[in-house]
Amino acid sequence: MAYADAKIALTLLVSLVLAALAGRLVAARYRSRMVGLMAGAAAPTTAVSTVEPGLPPRAARERTLSVAANRRALLRLTAVLVGVSALVALTQTAIALPLFYDVAITPLRLLVVAVAHGWPAVFAVALVWRWSAWRLLAMLLGYLVLAVILTALASTEAQSVLGLVGWIGGLAVVPALVLFALVASPRVRAASPYLFPLLMLLVGSSVLGLDLVAALLEGQPGPWLMDTVAALGAIPTLVLFVLAPWALAAWPALALGRGLARAYRGHAFSDLLYLFGAWWLIVLLQFALTGLASVGPAALLVLLAWLWIPVGVRLMRPAPAAAVPTLLVLRVFQRDREVGALFDAVVHRWRASGETVLIAGTDLLSETMDVDDMFAFLAGRLHERFIAGAGDVPRALAGFDTRPDADGRYRINECHCTDHSWQAALRALVARSDAVLMDLRGFRAANRGCVFELETLAVAAGHLGVVVLYDHQTERAVAERATDGAPRGRFRWIDATGFDRRLAGRILQAICEATDARAVPHAP
Repeated sequence: MAYADAKIALTLLVSLVLAALAGRLVAARYRSRMVGLMAGAAAPTTAVSTVEPGLPPRAARERTLSVAANRRALLRLTAVLVGVSALVALTQTAIALPLFYDVAITPLRLLVVAVAHGWPAVFAVALVWRWSAWRLLAMLLGYLVLAVILTALASTEAQSVLGLVGWIGGLAVVPALVLFALVASPRVRAASPYLFPLLMLLVGSSVLGLDLVAALLEGQPGPWLMDTVAALGAIPTLVLFVLAPWALAAWPALALGRGLARAYRGHAFSDLLYLFGAWWLIVLLQFALTGLASVGPAALLVLLAWLWIPVGVRLMRPAPAAAVPTLLVLRVFQRDREVGALFDAVVHRWRASGETVLIAGTDLLSETMDVDDMFAFLAGRLHERFIAGAGDVPRALAGFDTRPDADGRYRINECHCTDHSWQAALRALVARSDAVLMDLRGFRAANRGCVFELETLAVAAGHLGVVVLYDHQTERAVAERATDGAPRGRFRWIDATGFDRRLAGRILQAICEATDARAVPHAP
C-alpha cells in the first residue's frame, strides 16, 4: 500500500510540474500563433462609419448599474464560495476524525478541525478579488496562524504550539505551495490548470509502463526485452517504457480536453469555478493519500466532501438577464503589465455586472485565453476564429456569449482580427456597446490605431459614454484633436498616472455612469 501511495503522489507531483511548464509553453506558442494570424492580409477598410452593415440594433436596457450593486454581487459570490468551502471542510473533518485521527466527533472538535481544513477558501477569495501574489501569501499565513491559535485555545489536552504548527503546516503547506504555483503567474493560470488532468493521464500511463518493466524483470526476462536493451541500451529502453504508453493515453487525454472545452462552452463551469473545484480536489486527494497506508482504501471516502461543489454550483446559478450591459475595452497595445493590472482591478470586477468585449491581442492573452481558446489552438483551429474582412463581422458577433456563468459573472468576448480587419470589427463593437473604457496611458501620435479608435468613438451614434485613462506620458492634445466634433460630455478623462485600488473604484464608478447613459429611463 505504501508503494501505491508513493506512485500516486509521484504522479500528482510530476503532473503538476509538467502542467506548469506546459502552460508556459502553450501560452508562448499561442502568442506566436496569434501574431502570425493577426498579420494576415485582407483588403483594408479605413473609412470612419457609425454602424457596420448587417448588424442588429443594440437591445435597450431598463436597469441601472452602480459600484454598490457590483460590490454586492461579488460579496455574494465570495459568501457562496466560502460557504461551500465550509461545507467541504466540515464533511472532510466528519469523515477524518474517526477514520484518520481515531477520535470521537464532538461539535467543538468538528468546528476547530474544520477551520484547519478550510484554508483553500483563502484562494477562492483571492481569485474573486484578484489579490496580488504577496497579498495572497500574507492572508494565507494569517489564516493559518489564526487556525493554530483557535486549535490551541479549544484543545482540552496539553499540546505544544510547535506541535500544532507542525500539524496544520502538514495539512496546508505542501498543497498550498502547489496551488500557489498554479495561480501566482497569470501565464501559468491561463493554461496549466486545464492541462493538469490531461497530463495526469499521460504521467499515469508512464507509471504503469514502469510497473510493466518491474514485472518483467521479476522473473526471467523475455528474449525480446533483452534484445531491446542490447539494441538501445538500458536507459533508452527505460525511456521507451515511460513514453510509449502515451500513444495509448493520448486519445483519452485529447478526448478529455475536448470535453472540457465543450463543458465550458455549455456553461457547465466558469474559469473561476473550475479552479475552485480543482483546488479542492487536489487538497482532498493529497489528504486522502496521507491516510492510505494506515487506513487503506477507506481513506478515499474524504473525496465525497468534494460533491458539495457541484451542488453549490447548481444552487448559485443566476437567472439570465433580459439585456446584458456591454463594456468595450480599448487600449494602447504592447503595454502588457499596465493593461493586465487594469484588468485585474477593474475589468474582472466589471464581469459581475455585464459583458466585456474587445479586440483580441497578445497583450491580454493571459487574462482572456480560456479553455475553449486553448484547445482550439492545440487542435490547429485557432485560425477559424479570425475575422478576414467586414463581411465576417456579423457572424463573429453572433457567436458572442452573453449568458452569465453559474458564478454570476459574464464572459469576455473577443474579436480575433487581422491587421486589415480590425477597423470593421471596431465599428461593430462600438455600435453594440453601452460604454467604452479606453486606456491611453503611454499614447503617442504614432499610435495611429488609437487615433482611429478615438475618431470612431467621436462620431458614434447614440448616448455612448467613453471613459479615457491617461498618464504623464500620454500626448493628450493629439488624442483630444481626434475627438473633435464628439457630443458634449461623451468623453470623460481620468488621470491614471498613479494607478491603485482607490483609482480603480473611481474608474468603475465612471463606467457605471457611462453605461447608465445608454439605458432606457424608467417610466414615471
